[in-house]
Amino acid sequence: MSPVSAFPTQPREGPSLSTAEVQKQTLLDYLTAFGLASQLTQEEKLQFIEVAQAFHLNPFRREIHVAVYGEGEYRRMSIVVGYQTYLDRAERTGQLDGWRAWVEGQGEDMKALVEIHRKDWHAPFVHEVYWKEAVQRKRDGQPTSFWSKMPKFQLKKVAISQGFRLAFPSELGGMPYDPAELPDAESAGFQDKIVSPLPLQPLPDQPAMSTTTVEDHPKPFIPAAKPIPVVEPEPEPEPEDEITKINRLQDELRSILEDNEDAFTPKHQDWILAKARQANTADGVERMVAYARKVLKNAASMAATA
Repeated sequence: MSPVSAFPTQPREGPSLSTAEVQKQTLLDYLTAFGLASQLTQEEKLQFIEVAQAFHLNPFRREIHVAVYGEGEYRRMSIVVGYQTYLDRAERTGQLDGWRAWVEGQGEDMKALVEIHRKDWHAPFVHEVYWKEAVQRKRDGQPTSFWSKMPKFQLKKVAISQGFRLAFPSELGGMPYDPAELPDAESAGFQDKIVSPLPLQPLPDQPAMSTTTVEDHPKPFIPAAKPIPVVEPEPEPEPEDEITKINRLQDELRSILEDNEDAFTPKHQDWILAKARQANTADGVERMVAYARKVLKNAASMAATA
């Protein structure tokens, strides 16, 4: 099975729904519907509205998200977009002539590459991102949960997002980043102070991508004599809200399809992704994840008996 995901594209015809003007009332309705209106300050609401309107991003289409975490001087606000938004905007320019993304290497030496073809360029644009530079880590130096569960998928998302911003600077320059590129509450150590568990973005004076390593944090003092180990209970995970669960399940579904391309035809993949996008609940997306896993199981059974 090839590790490369290749996507030839064709310009879309007709009006662009995702680039239509987004009314201020629509954005206020989104904040109210997802319980964010009471959590954001007036300045934060204004910033979210201005960014969404400037780039014609509709939150009900999951093109943009907002969240805050921390308290007091540690409070942080996040405005992020999904990497699919980059792909959609690039395709609508009519200049995108196909692209592919893949991962090379293993472990600490792993890197993701994206190759983008534009019709008005003579040569393809290639961008690479290294695991050591992109991985988000917790304060103990270990990768955060998403980077631990789906390291290749997260690294490819960073490469795709960065690559498309560089290849289409006029259309995508200044647009908010994908969540995989930015520190989150887990890497910042604010798990117990999350106001809204959505993807996060640092303040303007913070780096766009975390390069935190174990050496960046002071090591605890360890006495010569071995202390009696104290086993502390594992903290219970924070419950997911609906939109967080939907985003996680959609990422899981895309990872399944990308890592098992031989089991699905392109049309089958498009149908599965379309059904997942149309689902209004996490249960609906979860059914498509279960369906994709069932297809893989059936394919494995048929291969074993062949």
